[in-house]
Amino acid sequence: MSTAAKLPVEELRTLFLFEGLSEEQLHLLSTAGDVVEAAPGWLYREGEEATCFYVLLSGTLALSHRSGGDDLEISRTRQRGVYCGAWEAYLGDAAPEGYSSSARVLEPARLFALPAAEFGRVVREWFPMAVHLLEGLRVGLAEAQELTAARERLLALGSLTAGLTHELGNPAAALARTLEQLQGGLAALDRAVPGAPALPAPRAATPLDPLRRAEAEDVLLDVLDELGVDDADDLAPVLVEHGVGAGDLTALGDRATVERYARSLAVRSLLAEASAASARISDLLASAGRYAQLDRTDNRWVDVRELLDAAIAMLGAGAGRAVGRARVVTDYAEVPQVLGHAGELTQVWTNLLDNALDAVAGGPGGAGTVTVRVRDDPDGAGVVVEVADDGPGVPADVLPRVFEPFVTTKDVGEGTGLGLDIAWRVVVHRHHGRLGVTSGPGDTVFRVWLPTNPQEG
Repeated sequence: MSTAAKLPVEELRTLFLFEGLSEEQLHLLSTAGDVVEAAPGWLYREGEEATCFYVLLSGTLALSHRSGGDDLEISRTRQRGVYCGAWEAYLGDAAPEGYSSSARVLEPARLFALPAAEFGRVVREWFPMAVHLLEGLRVGLAEAQELTAARERLLALGSLTAGLTHELGNPAAALARTLEQLQGGLAALDRAVPGAPALPAPRAATPLDPLRRAEAEDVLLDVLDELGVDDADDLAPVLVEHGVGAGDLTALGDRATVERYARSLAVRSLLAEASAASARISDLLASAGRYAQLDRTDNRWVDVRELLDAAIAMLGAGAGRAVGRARVVTDYAEVPQVLGHAGELTQVWTNLLDNALDAVAGGPGGAGTVTVRVRDDPDGAGVVVEVADDGPGVPADVLPRVFEPFVTTKDVGEGTGLGLDIAWRVVVHRHHGRLGVTSGPGDTVFRVWLPTNPQEG
């Protein structure tokens, strides 16, 4: 690329971008810029330092964006006067440091090149009102694109989840049926084998204290060793778990009978654990299926407690169980249904719960309690949902802005700062409710009020 000359004021005036400029302004641009001759090839690459604002005088340009390591062409033009390059330089210090796209010369081109700093300066000085409008438009578009992208990701995740739950549901159900059949088959096998030992009634409850449990295992281990039973170390804990004592084993008699009985109990224990795990998988798949379907419904009367349970289940556990090192506790009162969009409300609960769990994880020891309360509004006009945690609390300087977009207390890369903003929009704008927060060390409460009669909300 070579510099040919300055662009005469007369030619500048013929470009639609500079229509309406005064002679003085045109002269300033003509002096500040240069005409460059560019051979086919890259004019600039996305991410490189944005040094110039370009206006096409002749030739052909192609603009592209980088995606997944590839340059995807977005436009190709020969139109005289089109511009590219550091066009966001008018933003000053807020302007991107690098080019936001790539430009490739497809046939020898002639361009007017204006230094980015000079272009930014004259735009801010000559068109201050336009700059303010463009800045507002740019921020608004960025927020809209982020919200739209988040919405599209949620919809894509919902479709993926629905597909996976459908595909996984059949094998999960088959596994549950197989385990049930195995349990029945094992019982039938015990009855069919001659001399199979009958299950004696336990003589004592399973000891809960670890020390007493260890003592009981040692007693059984001695009996099993005396009888010459293999794998006595593995079988003794199973027998204690089932409340079997030394007297029960002695009553069974010989080594073969005791070993068959102990291994039968061990297999039954494994089947019970597998059945419990299978039931848990089925429950999670059912919750995921309900969660994925929520966004496909229109406004309807919903029970907020059911939506809360779905969100809690999707975050890793049922109420009263641990999520990581945190515990989720629910305190639900009888409340009326509310008219709302189930998917959007579930997204609110998910965001609030996820933030609470993160706050608890950041507290002392990384453990704590998240409490979800549902109660009827005393005046009877709405339902109140509270998500409370005993984490360190929201910093005082962040608390007044916590519902603003892009405000987050999470580390870089861990949060977008849009979760609470989305929750605010859904609760306040979409459902005519209220959303507030109080916070201090060990006591942070996000409180949602939803009207039971939308016309009064």
